[in-house]
Amino acid sequence: MLQEEFIENCHRFRKQMLQQALHYLDSTDDAEDIVQETLAKLWMMRNRIDNPVKMQHLASVILKNASLNMLRTQKRMLPLESLENNCDVEWAQRQYYDVENRKRLRDAINRLSDRQKAVVRMRNVEMMSYADIAKIMGTTESSVRGIICKARKILLNNLKE
Repeated sequence: MLQEEFIENCHRFRKQMLQQALHYLDSTDDAEDIVQETLAKLWMMRNRIDNPVKMQHLASVILKNASLNMLRTQKRMLPLESLENNCDVEWAQRQYYDVENRKRLRDAINRLSDRQKAVVRMRNVEMMSYADIAKIMGTTESSVRGIICKARKILLNNLKE
């Protein structure tokens, strides 16, 4: 991939990459760092990237792995003294319910078929268009919309349980 094309694609995909990083990380600064790290890795691989779609998918994988690595290294645990000094019971309850809600959502998502999970992830996490998803999945846009609609209904039913 030529330098000009690479730069143009970076500008085009940056917002999506930042949204994906924020999906994994709580901090905008951390998300920016991960996006920069991802772009640097893509730059090193630019000679092996022959089209923008491949670049976008590769960026998504690199970004996800980098985000998970950052979470593992930081361990995102609150120091005990901050809880002792703060003693904010309401805040602690919100944190507990947030974790519980995320667990319920993850469990509900895991009940979806692999195809539904892939389509929902491409649309809601990677912010891909219906047309791009249809190309990747080898189907039509209306089929992708149907898969997403059915997956959302299943998610709602699973969350109501």
